[in-house]
This record gives sequence, C-alpha cells and structure tokens, in this order.
Amino acid sequence: MITPGTRRRAAAGAAALIAGGVLLVGCQNDQPNPGPSPSLGTSGPATTAAASPSAPASPTSTGSGATKGPAPEPTTTNTLPPPKAPTAPAKKTSGKLTSKDLPVPAGWKPVARAGGADDGYLGNGTWTHARDPRYAAQAVITIGCGSITRDDYTDPIHVLEGTYGRKGAEDSQPGVGDVLQFRTAADAELFYQKYLQQVRDCSDPGGEVYAKIISTEPGLIDQRVYDGSTDWTEVAELDGDRVTLIILTDPGHKITESASRRLLAKIGK
Repeated sequence: MITPGTRRRAAAGAAALIAGGVLLVGCQNDQPNPGPSPSLGTSGPATTAAASPSAPASPTSTGSGATKGPAPEPTTTNTLPPPKAPTAPAKKTSGKLTSKDLPVPAGWKPVARAGGADDGYLGNGTWTHARDPRYAAQAVITIGCGSITRDDYTDPIHVLEGTYGRKGAEDSQPGVGDVLQFRTAADAELFYQKYLQQVRDCSDPGGEVYAKIISTEPGLIDQRVYDGSTDWTEVAELDGDRVTLIILTDPGHKITESASRRLLAKIGK
C-alpha cells in the first residue's frame, strides 16, 4: 500500500501532493483523502507526491465490510497532538534506514520533492526523507474503511519515505514508498496484519476508498480507487522487523500483477 504529502493525499492526487503517501491510504492528517489524495503521514496511497503508499494500516478493527463513508472515529485517549510545522529540511536517513531500503519500481525513478507544511516535511535535496514514526504509522494504517486506534498497534521506531515519479511524467504520476522499522519482528507483524485487515475492509466498490486485493502472498498487492476517480496500485510486505509499502499512481490500473511481484521481490534485497 499509497501520495507523498500524506499517504492519503498521495492517493488522492498529484496536485495536492507533490510529495509523500507511502505506502501507500480514515481520515487523518497524514493520509490520502478519499478522493484526490500511499504514503505512506505528517507528511504522508500509501504520502507526499508519493503515494503514502495509501495511503499512505491494519487495525484491531476487523470490520465485516467497507462502509460508504469514513469509518466512525473510535474512542481512545491514545491520540496525537496536531503535528508541528517543519522548520528545517528532513534528514535523508532514519536510524539505519537508507535509500537502499526503498526499491525503485520499473518505469519509475527517484524524484526529490520540495515538501512543505502540508506534506509534513521540508525537502533535503534528495528523494528520501525521515518521518516522525508516530504520525507516519497513523497515516499509513488509517485507510478509512475500518476502525483503528493507536491502542491497536505499536509505533515503529524509524520511518523513511521515498518519492517517485513516472519516467517522463513525474508531476502527473507520483508514487511514494515507506519503510517502517519496528523494535521487534512481533511488533512489525502485528502492524502488518492490522494493515491487511484495513485493506480488506475497503471492499465496497461504492465506498470512498475501494481496494481490490490481487494477492496477499508472499506480499500484498492491491488496486485502490479513491472517491471513485483516482487509481493507485500498492504493494506491501513484512520483512522481519520492517514493513515496506509502495503505492503508485496507476490510471486504469495498468500495472500488471507480474510487475507488482517483481517489485515485491526487491523489498529487503
């Protein structure tokens, strides 16, 4: 999954997001809004012109199906304050995560984005930027069809986001990737399973967010539609203590399953 400004924005459209989305994505600051919006968070399918990855997520919510509007906000006191506006360029790495941990899809290339307050980060001249793990995780996992709160998962300790552009059409076809590193493999698996459930909950073609699952083994491949008009394709995979999500603008869903599988094969390599 999913967008570089917020995965939700990423999944909503290139204009609103010339920035981050993975991974790539309900209705919170860091995600692609249903409707022009992977990654994969405070900046962030999938996310910044990346796609938050939708949207720029897997909740305890195991809703039986998707709803036609944003999922009702669950009750919890475990919330985050509004993110602070960025005042300095984001770091190019996060912990041990570097650009080598984000594969570049065939037909796409790394694209440095300027970022901004709406994206949650300021560009650093490269195509990768560190993100606040708390906001990034929330942006990724809150797709909008099932209920989920921060009580349902453990925050990652490091998150790195990368922004892509379709070769020859960087401005009109953004993509975003997010790699989330957790303290333990168990924390990563919990988050990933919750995310899969969030995607499964978006099963209503008439909903604001619709996800058609192509495969869940060995990793997730799904086709997203936001507000019935914006198409994205997302891949996501669990690899030890890491969860990687990449969401790409895909009008008409022309990215093939074989191409998605080749991208999945690059994760963690």
